[in-house]
Amino acid sequence: MDSIHNTVVPDPFTTSLEKPHNTSKLVKLLSKDETNQVLTNKVNDSPVNPKSSYEAGFKKYSKEANQNFSRHKRAARRDDKKNTCSLYIQTDPLIWRHIRETFPEHTDPRKESEVNEKTREEILSLIAHHVTAVNYIYRDTKFDGRSEHRNIKFEVQRIKIDDDSSCKCTHHHCGDMNQFCLENIDVSNFLNIHSLGNHEDFCLAYVFTYRDFTGGTLGLAWVASASGASGGICEKYKTYTETIGGMYQSTKRSLNTGIITFVNYNSRVPPKVSQLTLAHEIGHNFGSPHDFPQECRPGGLNGNFIMFASATSGDRPNNTKFSSCSIGNISNVLDAIDDNKKRNCFTASAGAFCGNKIVEAGEECDCGYDDNECQDKCCYPRIISIEDRQRNINATGCRRPRGTECSPSQGPCCNGDTCKFIQPYERELCKTESDCSMSSHCNGKSAECPSPQPRPDKTKCNNGTQLCIKGECLGSICLEWNLQACSLNSHDKPDINKRELCELACQNGTDICRSTREFAEKVGLPTGGISLRPGSPCDNFQGYCDVFLKCRAVDADGPLVRLMNLLLNKQTLLTVAQWITEYWWAVLLMSIAFMIFMGLFIKCCAVHTPSSNPKKPPARRISDTLRRPMNTLRRMRHPHGAAGRAVPVPGRSRPDRSGRPTSSQAGPRQGYGEGRGQYQAPKELLFLLSNWQPVEK
Repeated sequence: MDSIHNTVVPDPFTTSLEKPHNTSKLVKLLSKDETNQVLTNKVNDSPVNPKSSYEAGFKKYSKEANQNFSRHKRAARRDDKKNTCSLYIQTDPLIWRHIRETFPEHTDPRKESEVNEKTREEILSLIAHHVTAVNYIYRDTKFDGRSEHRNIKFEVQRIKIDDDSSCKCTHHHCGDMNQFCLENIDVSNFLNIHSLGNHEDFCLAYVFTYRDFTGGTLGLAWVASASGASGGICEKYKTYTETIGGMYQSTKRSLNTGIITFVNYNSRVPPKVSQLTLAHEIGHNFGSPHDFPQECRPGGLNGNFIMFASATSGDRPNNTKFSSCSIGNISNVLDAIDDNKKRNCFTASAGAFCGNKIVEAGEECDCGYDDNECQDKCCYPRIISIEDRQRNINATGCRRPRGTECSPSQGPCCNGDTCKFIQPYERELCKTESDCSMSSHCNGKSAECPSPQPRPDKTKCNNGTQLCIKGECLGSICLEWNLQACSLNSHDKPDINKRELCELACQNGTDICRSTREFAEKVGLPTGGISLRPGSPCDNFQGYCDVFLKCRAVDADGPLVRLMNLLLNKQTLLTVAQWITEYWWAVLLMSIAFMIFMGLFIKCCAVHTPSSNPKKPPARRISDTLRRPMNTLRRMRHPHGAAGRAVPVPGRSRPDRSGRPTSSQAGPRQGYGEGRGQYQAPKELLFLLSNWQPVEK
């Protein structure tokens, strides 16, 4: 899946989804994360050796561990249908480093712990926003196959955040370095590293990263199959055999995994694009390949659907919907789960889950599962320690101690030392400025960061290719000239080159679509106009701009599908049928010639194929046939006689054999070796004969 520039956000996403550095937790998390990426909750934990962390972590969600917390769960839904997919989210050190560096004070050693806490809160907010956005999409989609599958939800059960301390080597020793720290990992190997962990206690496990993969790849996930093939949702941790260097090797993997990245061609991916990427990769986990055929990827004004092979911009009606093809594929997998053909790991929604570090409905705070995860003295973890119980016999998980005003888990404007709101006079920066918004400081009234003041509408953003609308980079630069954005395409201009397709274009109402290069001087633009950013859609959303700003067609089908379409489409089959009807005699002659050829081919192969039958003549070597092809033909005509006598060669006299014994007198000829048409007594029999002695009676 390929990246795209900033996009318009539909109404369901406009509430608290596009707010970087707003680390306040969502009051209500509707569903679980569906991306194909893994994010970790515990710092410095290596994903390729997860046993130690999982042995303790998986017990957290057992029945026994949750018996005392049922009173904190939300009221049961109107039905008890199991339609909730549990998520495990892990973030790697690269995204930790990127988010940490966005804070101005990240270089100040005196504020290291404070910046680290802000980074964790920002990452948690990022996860919550993406899971909520995915829930909006899946909740409103009816995956109705033979059974009704509706209101699919995703709930985060565990989060693991890796900081970059696990990437530092000590005394030239890197044995314990996090595998996600390695440089030059392609997207396939990155997913394989994640898949080595045991994630079978979760429906899906995803990793969020800030790694710029080659080819503009934004995500990767294992695809589920209704036929029962391994991969996708609910897959167990099991052994798979693979070929490495020509050798077979068995490896245990979890194929209910996926990954997404937040960077593309060295640019941060807009929030809406990364949210749709997560929904796209989860769609693979649920059994949907890329949209096919053409009816399910229409493009045009309505745009392409979620499972289109390239990332969509998010501002078209179809961008947040599944096509009928995808709905059918996903419905087949869900039907297979209902029929017990695939493992069913869906559960009834448990509502708020205390211990996942996300503040949900009914929770005052959420700092983690136990004291090992919770470093917040302003909030009780899910498991109350003996010391906390002695200090407060009424202590309850995900609640604040008496006398506290807030918890840092609620947002960045809570002082973790005093458990009080940060006052305005402290001038605490909680959100940095962006292209479309001013910076924001804590106001002393809430733990959440106040909404920043938006910059004036039509302020240029996204490297001058878009305009700010209500504090977000949503509008096209064409609006500045009272024009509408459009996309150049090769259908209207067959002679247009790939470079021109990556130029930003505008149109006036129903006027033709023109590149900004054509009117650059009139509006004060540099000569050559404005180019789209790498990863942007081009050619009417049928391609994307690469790093050289050339439009590359999206290979949504793959070579096998293209070959199938070439050979098996209706037009090709009809043409072949008409030709056979008209030239029936040619077909008959070709059939006879083919049968003669196959007969000769089989005969020739039979002469050169070794046989274990002692009555058969020895196999002839290919080199002998190439030197004397006529000898091979004679042998094919006289297969039995040729083995027992020499074949006369023209120009030579046959030697006189009158004085030699017959074959019956001389015994079997020598020189053919074991198993080459020469009978030899078994070695066991020879051993017995050599040691045989008469027995006296």
